[in-house]
Amino acid sequence: MNNKKITPEGIWEEYIEGENYHRMINLHETVKKNEKFYNGEQWEGVNAPDLEKPVINVLKRAVDYLGSQIISSDIGIGLESYGGEEEERECKILEKQVNRVIEKTKAKSKNRDIIKDAAISGDGIFYAWFDPEKGKNGEVDLEIVDNEKVIFKNPFEKDVQKQKSIIIVKRMMLDEARELAEKYGLSAEEREQIVPDDSADYAGENKDIGKSLVTVLLRFWKEDGVIWFCESCRDVFIRKPVKTKAKLYHIAWMQWDRVKDGYHGAAAITPYIQNQIYVNKMWALAMVHSSKMAWPQRFYDATKIRGGLSNKVGQAIGVAGDPKSAVYFDAPAGNMSAQVLELVERTVRYTRESLGVTDVALGDIKPENTSAIVAAAEQASAPLVFQRLANHQLWEDLVNIIIDIIREMYGKREIIDERKTENGKIIRKKMEYDFSKIDYDGFGIRVDIGTASYWSQLMQVQTMDSFFKNGIIDDAVLYLEHLPEGLVSGKDEIIEEIKKKKSGVSTEQKL
Repeated sequence: MNNKKITPEGIWEEYIEGENYHRMINLHETVKKNEKFYNGEQWEGVNAPDLEKPVINVLKRAVDYLGSQIISSDIGIGLESYGGEEEERECKILEKQVNRVIEKTKAKSKNRDIIKDAAISGDGIFYAWFDPEKGKNGEVDLEIVDNEKVIFKNPFEKDVQKQKSIIIVKRMMLDEARELAEKYGLSAEEREQIVPDDSADYAGENKDIGKSLVTVLLRFWKEDGVIWFCESCRDVFIRKPVKTKAKLYHIAWMQWDRVKDGYHGAAAITPYIQNQIYVNKMWALAMVHSSKMAWPQRFYDATKIRGGLSNKVGQAIGVAGDPKSAVYFDAPAGNMSAQVLELVERTVRYTRESLGVTDVALGDIKPENTSAIVAAAEQASAPLVFQRLANHQLWEDLVNIIIDIIREMYGKREIIDERKTENGKIIRKKMEYDFSKIDYDGFGIRVDIGTASYWSQLMQVQTMDSFFKNGIIDDAVLYLEHLPEGLVSGKDEIIEEIKKKKSGVSTEQKL
């Protein structure tokens, strides 16, 4: 679509079409229900004031366990160039910047929420952009987007980069939306056209909250091989179309389980909501039985005790007839069938096992040797192999997006360059590097995403400690250089300081 034909009204129509698709697949209701059940709000809408409402939250424990298994190993990120020595050096410069962005944006920490979102709602989504107000010269920023608030032009195409356009839906307070419009130069008259609208289908909103919010649509599309974007509400542009140098949509996406003919995935817990309801309901009825039938019922002959039976200590009770004859008896309480609790326990167990949370996974076994421990660990993680691969693909897409933003927006920046001398020593010096000249296709860069387990990092540290302690290496700089990345904060600065003390020169000179 030519950007001259793009209007706020046209974008709003695209948004309505996307919302209709979401309602057709029941996305909003599914996400709301799944979110509530995960958080333990499992009796909403039940009209039973005299009934206890216990929650045996099977689903939350299962989701937390599945997420912990996927993130139990750290994400290792590496860039490899197919070019020569100079290309490889520049590739390493780029790799350091990518890892710096991931650290600054706390992307690995946010990955926990991405996985939880995917298990609960079906999709986990990263959105990256360049924030010119962050840091000294602007930085890449990163946020998690709800799957309800992303609309693809073609809902049957799963590949983000093949979409003709993508809309990210934002819900803002009225004054916030008008301040944003003022920032981008809208007149007071145009800002008055920004008014609240009722789109209260989103999880976390209700009708009262929805009436005070403005729907702001951030639309992206491809034209002439690059990305354009704009922001609008129902009747007015908040930010008119802007052409970028980016070639990729800045959205990285993972599905928990793939669904045919749709870009939204299937959540892990959706099929087991009814199991959870049954467990809660049966437990509630068992509690009713326990509270009402725990003590024997007392029956008495009303023709003999006209004033009613009293439990007062020492009180004389007058009866008609022979007081030695039975005037009351205690009827024992009926026992609840043991099958009730047995069926509840089986439902809990089968639900967990269907979700992949088995006794092996929970460690409720006793391996007899090392091989059994390894086999048990592999068996426990096997059901999650597809989700782990999907998460790795999300990270590979995210790294490519970060590179795209760096190339587009960073320009010239000061970096610490590393070069090896002929005798193998590493020389570091500060230099200015122009990131806009990155020839991504020319580099032939390959992005390697994999698990970098904390155990293997610990072994590397222990090995280096042993080498240093036993004199196999005696250079502190060499020791620090071979520690895993991210293990020592400010490692480059420490190495610079050590070299400065050794050489007696300033850090601006050769180090």
